[in-house]
Order: sequence, then C-alpha cells, then structure tokens
Amino acid sequence: MLTIRATLEPNGHVRLPASVHCEKPMPILVTFLDEPEDSPSSSDNLTETGNVAATLKLLHSPEFRQLPKSDAEEIEQRIQSLREE
Repeated sequence: MLTIRATLEPNGHVRLPASVHCEKPMPILVTFLDEPEDSPSSSDNLTETGNVAATLKLLHSPEFRQLPKSDAEEIEQRIQSLREE
C-alpha cells in the first residue's frame, strides 16, 4: 500500500503528483483531509462550512454517483496480497 498526497479538483477529478504512474487501472482509497493548520483560512468557520458544503455537493452530484464502484472484497484481497509481499 502506498499513501500519497493528491488534490481533488472542483470538477471531481483527482490530480496525482506527476511522478505517480500505473500501467493499468487500479482501485484506490480516498481520504478527505482538513485544510493544513498553517493555512490562513483553516480557522475560519465560514471557509470550513463552505468546504463541507462543497464536498457534500460533490458527493451528491450525479457525476460523482455515476462513477464506478469498487468491490469491497476485491479491495480487501488486494490489501491482503500487498501485506503478504
């Protein structure tokens, strides 16, 4: 398993660092992080509320809901095989 920092664009696409490449489609897990503590807006409740609203809007959008769903069993098998390597 590999953890990297990526960016979720307003259009719903995930932007990975340029150094990340894969030869075939692979399942990933996405964790939404709060803004960094050193961000000037991190203590601004209005900004946090706006981020929550924007995230909820994205999660409920037809485009997001139409994305292919991963099979939980397949993901668990993949994680297990990576642990055993």
